[in-house]
Amino acid sequence: MNKENYVIKNASEFSTEEKNKFKEIVLSMGEVSENTFDGLMRKNPVILFYPNTNNIEAVGALKVPNKSYKTKVFDHSKTEFESVDFEYELGWIVSLKQKKGIGKLITEVLSEFKPKIYSTVRTENIGMNKIMNSLGFEKTGIEYKSERGNYNNLLYIKIK
Repeated sequence: MNKENYVIKNASEFSTEEKNKFKEIVLSMGEVSENTFDGLMRKNPVILFYPNTNNIEAVGALKVPNKSYKTKVFDHSKTEFESVDFEYELGWIVSLKQKKGIGKLITEVLSEFKPKIYSTVRTENIGMNKIMNSLGFEKTGIEYKSERGNYNNLLYIKIK
């Protein structure tokens, strides 16, 4: 993915209109509530638009998670790693187009933007589990039941 094929920066550097577009896309996937989303946006996450903010095909982010949530994730997974060592959580990856490889491209750019990130992936999401492994993420701890629904998650970390 060439630099001109995406826009990535902190949320505070985007216009209100661009942030609203991002919010609409992320909320449409149903993985986060509006109240939670707004609070996380105030923490100034890194946001990615692909290919740009006018013709959006996909989005993703490096969220700055709430401490209590991050602690629960690391505790439930029983990993030996400490949650305080990871500032960003990879997530809110949404593809609006059925283009092969777009999820991997978004994940790759975000995972290389900042060090020491983590991500949770549903156990049954075979595609994303393969992507995480191919991009140097390490599965750590054990599979655990999500508090958000009837599914299990895996915890992945990337130090560099």
